[in-house]
Amino acid sequence: MMKKIIFYISIILFISPLFAADEKPGRFFEDQPDVTDKPTIHFIYLTTLKGKDREWDINGKMEAEMIKANELLFKMTKNKQKFRYDYRKDGKLDISFVRFDKKCKDCSEGWGMNYPDQYLVSKGFNDPNKLYWTYADVNNRDGGQGSVHHGYLFMKNKYNSGGTKRVILTVHELMHVNGFSWPCTKGNTKGHVTGTIIGGPNGGDVRSLGKLYDHGDSTCPDLKDSVFLTPTSATPFNPVNLKCAMAAEVGRGKAPDSNYNWRDRYTHKKLQKVRKKRTWCTYDLDMRDQH
Repeated sequence: MMKKIIFYISIILFISPLFAADEKPGRFFEDQPDVTDKPTIHFIYLTTLKGKDREWDINGKMEAEMIKANELLFKMTKNKQKFRYDYRKDGKLDISFVRFDKKCKDCSEGWGMNYPDQYLVSKGFNDPNKLYWTYADVNNRDGGQGSVHHGYLFMKNKYNSGGTKRVILTVHELMHVNGFSWPCTKGNTKGHVTGTIIGGPNGGDVRSLGKLYDHGDSTCPDLKDSVFLTPTSATPFNPVNLKCAMAAEVGRGKAPDSNYNWRDRYTHKKLQKVRKKRTWCTYDLDMRDQH
């Protein structure tokens, strides 16, 4: 018993100065007051318990790459829409700094997202009217990972050594965070569509949306209708409501809007076949379920 007490005291003594050193001018540890009441994408710079703070949230590097990612999306939509980003009142991109509270055993290889998702949710990043995109300063066998409503780019993966690679991967993963591709999306194969920016692992170098955008089928979700794009379409939908309502129906989540009846709107037969093991959402993850 005494050994456990000494252990926890040593951890507290180590963590306290570490977290105090993270306090730097221009840095924020939580979502700042919004400048719009419309759904937005919020940004996070995440490091491990003992990881080096490379200050990507405050040195302008992450913001510059997010702007380039939006320019890429704008070009792919033929100058019609962009992602709606979360900005602070001072005009800067709203980026939060987060440091893990304990050692993450899976941060080097095969990082399962259970704990990161749950930890970020516990820190207040669980607004159903926001999507969350994180630059995680860790290595991983994958370049990135994402699903409704959290996504990650693993900064120390060799694939992400260049800014252009990170920009392309950001758009690739944000497509997944928006729910794409859905089972009913033409060409869908396990969430990917060949010949598009989500054509396979890490997105490759394909810079096309193909039938993911403005596909003309009202029975299946269309990227142009996501509420996280601006300007907002005439027939918008929130992918968090859609995905989490689907998950709630199979007992693997909770719908932010209990009145959201996705079956009445999206009637495509492939979407109607909800498969339990592949249907879940992250906005309400409970820390008690962490692995």
